[in-house]
Amino acid sequence: MEAISLLSLIFVIALGVYTKKNIGIIALAMAIVLGMIGGISSNEIVTGFPTSLFLNLFGMFFFFAIAQNNGSLELLSKKLFASFGRFATFYPLMVFVVSALITVVDPGGLTGYVVLPAITMSVGYQMGYNPILIGVLTIFGANATLMTPVGVFGNTANLIIDSAGFPSYTAQILLNGVILFSIAGIISYFGLRGWKRNQPAAAASLEADAGPVDLPVINGKQKLTLLMLVLMIMAIMFLKTHAGLTALFFSIILLLAKTADEKNAFLGVPWETIFLCIGIGNLLSVIDTLGGLTLLASVLSSVSTEWTVAPLLGITSSVMSFFALAIAGPIPTLIPTIESLNTLNGNPFIDIELISTVINGGFTASISPLSLGGAMVLAAYGTLFKPTVEERTRVFNMLFLVAIVISIIAGILANTGIYRITAGI
Repeated sequence: MEAISLLSLIFVIALGVYTKKNIGIIALAMAIVLGMIGGISSNEIVTGFPTSLFLNLFGMFFFFAIAQNNGSLELLSKKLFASFGRFATFYPLMVFVVSALITVVDPGGLTGYVVLPAITMSVGYQMGYNPILIGVLTIFGANATLMTPVGVFGNTANLIIDSAGFPSYTAQILLNGVILFSIAGIISYFGLRGWKRNQPAAAASLEADAGPVDLPVINGKQKLTLLMLVLMIMAIMFLKTHAGLTALFFSIILLLAKTADEKNAFLGVPWETIFLCIGIGNLLSVIDTLGGLTLLASVLSSVSTEWTVAPLLGITSSVMSFFALAIAGPIPTLIPTIESLNTLNGNPFIDIELISTVINGGFTASISPLSLGGAMVLAAYGTLFKPTVEERTRVFNMLFLVAIVISIIAGILANTGIYRITAGI
């Protein structure tokens, strides 16, 4: 039954990719079927439903849907990048840093992934930079701080780590993300020859409104949204309140203040992402009950040694993330296997090293055009430059290659002790 339960996860992901249907919904259905086969009651399956995860995801995404709806974060981002013209030489570095900082301010990660690429790529192109490089640095900058403990993904990962029996590593996970994706940014800069600046083509090649010019003043509704954002982050950080419920509390204040339309806010929530996470989470709960995750640990240990266990975990996490959201697929699947894998190989690593290996490995694939980050870079390129089919294919292949190379490098780096640096914090 252990093998059947584990194979069901592979089947669900493959079926979702092949049919282009939401993997989370398929996973919920599979949890019921698997439970019936394995003798697990419906009540037990419902008990395994990740309620806290659902509240975290919905609350945070709902708040940022409001912020997106009234344009507060987008306008703030544009104002920041509009002032960068006189610092053109340092623009790639500023893109990475500002994207990272905005992701701390916007713990939902939506601004860094969805809003920023079109803005940064447009400004970078006008400065003569390769827009693909700028897009890559934007996503890697967002990834560097995506695991902030007050954010959707960081908070969710910490819940998974806590459920697996590990102590809190919130600060270490965040800092290790900064370390890994700073290295990824540097590699991308040199690999895509970021020092070369070309004379940009005529401005007409861009959309008329592509450049952040003649920006309006931040209005009262947007100021209130940004204030609520700051208060929300402070409450989660210092009062240790539940992230999702806190976000819903401040969302209600914004809706009562009529800063956004409630219907549009609900429409702006990425329901597909939410159901992907909770569906996979529910299925993994059933698989764990049936012994599937224990079997996975056994299989991985049979092909790993003290020299290969970390790269194997990192690269496996990356490969899984090409087909499933990191926080929904590889992170909850692989984190529970870490302790047994480490023990079977003589405990060559401390826990935080392998935890960071899995988490960072999962997000290196985000620049793939099959993932959200790469898809938004590709979409921004298409909107700004109207490429031919051949040019679009070239960009697609370039992003895919970057994802593969960085994923392999990240896996190898896990063996160097790079994640041990933060252990004493």
